[in-house]
Amino acid sequence: MIQYPFNVFQTEIDGHVFWIAKSSYLKGCVGQGDLQEEAIKELEENEAAWLETAEQAGIPIPPIPIERIEDYSGKMTLRLAPYVHMQAAHLAQMEGISLNQYINNAVVSQNAAISAMIN
Repeated sequence: MIQYPFNVFQTEIDGHVFWIAKSSYLKGCVGQGDLQEEAIKELEENEAAWLETAEQAGIPIPPIPIERIEDYSGKMTLRLAPYVHMQAAHLAQMEGISLNQYINNAVVSQNAAISAMIN
C-alpha cells in the first residue's frame, strides 16, 4: 500500500504514450506503465524499496503528511473599497439579486475561469 501522496499523469516520449506515477515526497521515486494501474503498482513497489534503502543508508525519511480538511462554513468577512462596494450593490440591484448572491456569482465565475486555465 502506498504511504505517501503521489501524482499520476500521462506523458509521451518518441511517440510512445505511457503513465507515470510520481511520489510527491520521496525524491526520485516513480513508477511507470502502459496503464495507469501499472504505473501505480510499480510506484508502490518502488516506494517500499526507496524506504528500505533510505533506512539502510541512513537517509532521512520524511514523515507521512496528514492533510487537514478544512471545514468551510460558507461564511466570510470581506473588505472592499467603498466605491467597489457601492458599484457591486448597484449592479446587484440592477440584476434583481442580493449583494451576497452577486458576490457569490462573481467568485464562482472567477474560480471557473482560473480552473479552466490551470486544468
